[in-house]
Amino acid sequence: MLFAVLGLMLSQSIYAQPKIVTGTVTDATTNETLPGVNVIIKNTTTGTSTDPNGNYSINVAPGQVLIFSSLGYAAREITVGAGNRISVGLSPDVQMIEDVVITSEFGMKRVSRAVGSSVQNVKASDIVESGRDNFITALQGRVAGMNVGTTSGAPGASTNVILRSITSISGNNQPLYVVDGIPMNNSTFDPLSMADAGANFSVRNLDFSSRGNDFNMQDIESVTVLKGAAAAALYGSDASNGAIIITTKKGQPGRGKVSYSNSFRWDKAYGYPELQDKYTHGYYGSNNYYYTYRFGGEYVEGMTLYDNISAILQPGFTNTHNLSVEGGSDKVTLRASASVLDQQGVIKTSAYNRFNLSLSGRAEVTKWLTVESSMQYATTDNNKVPLGLDSPLRYAMFWPLVSDMSIWLDPDGSHMAKPEYYLDADMLNPLFGLYRNKLNDNSDRFISNVSATLVPIEHTFIRAQVGWDVGMQTYIATRHPYYDTYQDGTGIYNITKRNFSDPTLNVLAGYTNEFLNDKLSVSAQFGYHQLENGVTQLGTYGTKFAVIDFLSIENCDPLSISSSQTTTKRRVQALSGQLELGYNKMAYLTLRGRNDWSSTLPVANNRYFYPAVEASFIATELPFLADNGIINYLKLRGSIAQVGKDSAPLRILVQLEPTNLTGGGYKLGFTGPNPKLRPEITTSKEIGFETRLVDDRINADFTYYWTRCDDQIVNGFRLSYGTGFVLNTLNVGAFETQGWELHIDGDILRMGNGLRWNVGVNASHSQSEVVYLPENVSEYYNAYTWNTGNIRNGIMVGYPVSTITGRAFLRNDAGDVLISPTSGLPVVSGSWSILGDREPKLRFGITSSLSYKGLRLSAMFAGRYKATVVNGTKRDMMLRGYSIESVDLRESPPVVFEGVLQDGNENTANPTPNNIAVDFNLYSTTYSGNDEDWIQEDVHYLRLQEMRLAYNLPSKWLAKTGILSQANIFVAGNDLFVLTNYSGIDAVGNTMSAAGGGTGGEGIDVWALPNPRGYSIGLSVTFK
Repeated sequence: MLFAVLGLMLSQSIYAQPKIVTGTVTDATTNETLPGVNVIIKNTTTGTSTDPNGNYSINVAPGQVLIFSSLGYAAREITVGAGNRISVGLSPDVQMIEDVVITSEFGMKRVSRAVGSSVQNVKASDIVESGRDNFITALQGRVAGMNVGTTSGAPGASTNVILRSITSISGNNQPLYVVDGIPMNNSTFDPLSMADAGANFSVRNLDFSSRGNDFNMQDIESVTVLKGAAAAALYGSDASNGAIIITTKKGQPGRGKVSYSNSFRWDKAYGYPELQDKYTHGYYGSNNYYYTYRFGGEYVEGMTLYDNISAILQPGFTNTHNLSVEGGSDKVTLRASASVLDQQGVIKTSAYNRFNLSLSGRAEVTKWLTVESSMQYATTDNNKVPLGLDSPLRYAMFWPLVSDMSIWLDPDGSHMAKPEYYLDADMLNPLFGLYRNKLNDNSDRFISNVSATLVPIEHTFIRAQVGWDVGMQTYIATRHPYYDTYQDGTGIYNITKRNFSDPTLNVLAGYTNEFLNDKLSVSAQFGYHQLENGVTQLGTYGTKFAVIDFLSIENCDPLSISSSQTTTKRRVQALSGQLELGYNKMAYLTLRGRNDWSSTLPVANNRYFYPAVEASFIATELPFLADNGIINYLKLRGSIAQVGKDSAPLRILVQLEPTNLTGGGYKLGFTGPNPKLRPEITTSKEIGFETRLVDDRINADFTYYWTRCDDQIVNGFRLSYGTGFVLNTLNVGAFETQGWELHIDGDILRMGNGLRWNVGVNASHSQSEVVYLPENVSEYYNAYTWNTGNIRNGIMVGYPVSTITGRAFLRNDAGDVLISPTSGLPVVSGSWSILGDREPKLRFGITSSLSYKGLRLSAMFAGRYKATVVNGTKRDMMLRGYSIESVDLRESPPVVFEGVLQDGNENTANPTPNNIAVDFNLYSTTYSGNDEDWIQEDVHYLRLQEMRLAYNLPSKWLAKTGILSQANIFVAGNDLFVLTNYSGIDAVGNTMSAAGGGTGGEGIDVWALPNPRGYSIGLSVTFK
């Protein structure tokens, strides 16, 4: 009904004019053409906007007045005369630039100079032009202090975003995504919640899509990143990790237009470690094809060796198509769009498909009532591949080189082919797994919202908004009965139906006015907020397939089938308030507060208040700095905020589960209740400045922050069995974080002929320290990062939350490594020690764009400096004799390890230096080292993430077509190369899915699948 009203008003507001006037709008200072300038006929609802080349065309009568306006420029009015062409130059309006809207909070706007916390905008065009398949990964490198990680380079991989630093040891560390004032669900399904309870699949070996991948980036108008906890004072505890505010397109005023764009990308896998092809399977130098390790003799001359890695790879191909229709007046706008993405990954059978529909609009019904609404529908289908130690890449490397792995079926067409000469429990043909197993997630998603803003009397407003994010997903994970060395398995079938429903209500009332001859500005607002997160999930598991190749739960033995049903609902109600005071557009003070009531906490602890204070001072308003030719704008700012974070549902009361005994009944499970659970509390402080220099050629933004996180809610904390339970959810530990972030960009060239070269840098540094754990807890660790040897993410007092722990070498009091007097090998400690910190010393992104008239060349780099990475991939290859390094070690002369003998004299004044030579040919396997050997420090990493060359076709060419008003063509590349001193697969590898939460698995590389190299071409056109 709402959109019908909008469409009726739109149709009544557009009418024809006697003649066509065309022209070009430029920056009066640089002569650079300006796209997106609004061109409106004064006192009418008719208008248009300039195309990417700054050109426009409008029907207008002589004597009427055209108004040219654009954010950051002073508006101009031109009276139409007898001519048919009017070109204008707009002068930058410094005051308008400083008052630009930088964020929208529940749909309400704030200006830049009044904000006292760190905020950064990202252009929608940069996101679209990134070449990425979802808007989240497109943000990597563009925002200082933002780290965007993906589980792998496979299609539909989950995403994990950290703003500044981790704030929760085991909970959610991702920011809140807000679309047009409505929270957007960005959950990632956890395989542990399937009906088999993680017996076969977990976040280590299976990664489902994050629901943020569903969103169509073509619908984005602007993105604002709120980095600090101050964002939570209005958005609540879900924004305790910051917030990413997305405003969608509602249509542009002017004559209706149709736009179409496409992109075609070809991907190629690269960056995998090299296999040695000198020594075959066996041990002690003797060939044995029944042995999985390659420590045998040399391959027989003339023997055919196969490239089995290539057998699992294929050329990846992605094509996208986007169509939008929009139009309107200055009173009413409408926009509808459709988008299709079809992706084939570089690993065979991997694929991702997405279809989006959206409809949105805005209407100024009267002077006192404005209505906005948007609806988005998305459907996705994603075929996955296993990760980590179950990765097809790992199995392809393990397959004997003398056997052609591409022949993955026996002649009977059913059984998995065995390698020639060979049979072993570790030898599974990954192609059989890819083609016969099914790992899939399918989703249907609907996001909608409607808001109405009333101005009952001057200087006041009332805004009401209702939103609903609802999704229906199906997750399937199977294992074929013959995906087993001896092919006598029974098969595994897991299917989970999961629906979520997140309704939201926000009601705000506010007052804004100026006093004392407009020197004192006052803005106040009060709000009521309510949100729910409801999940209904039904999982079913079965085995013993009746028909071998039929994948269905109905094909399983009825006696093997088990089901698990879960229904949870989290509700938060809140009251919020804000008071903003400004003096003479120079000094601002903002006070915020919010009180939440959460249903997931005990009644005694379910309400928590968190305040925030922001202050900013515009130093360039001081007389001695005003009209300064060097420092054009300088804002000093600071904020302090405190925010609470509640628990997931079903943590405070005892839970019962079926006994599965004769007669039925229920019993207590392994996890106990916590009726005294308290909310996590995060306190954040920051100071910083923003400046523009040298005639606005240079922009800079710097922030230093401190954060303390108390009463950490740790899920699955191990207890003494004497309590009657194994696990519980407890408030355990506290840690502190501090760091800085910097954004700077500037025009290296800005010529009057339109030539412009801009370079930007985003950089950040963060460090943390655990300041408290209970006395009986020496270490809390993330179990799902424990994937190579005894290395894991461990948390100990006095060390960062991103610490790597493991079994280090034993050392004497002087720090010398102890050597076994019998073997000559280093002695390994029996307890866990600190091995390193996964957080790099510096994260950075570099952007560059060179434009001249209609031509634009842009590039973006992302990198890290002095990172510590766990090289689990090379460790596995070394252990099994597959790596080039294993050959080098095997062929090296005997080695004497540096250290002192553990002979009783190690801590005396004269310890015995080690002089025992180790001949690796005496071992059936090459010495692969220990945990400490596989911590690679001081890793430097620079990836060319994007490069794009685009050209806007001249208007005179388009005029000849008679149907086009804008056309752009481009060629681009993604992830073209990586410069690094890291020897593994991927220096930013992640050993677990984003569903694992907590401190995550980034920096632990265990058979990672890196992003492939991609080449794209495409075009975008707008029809008259």
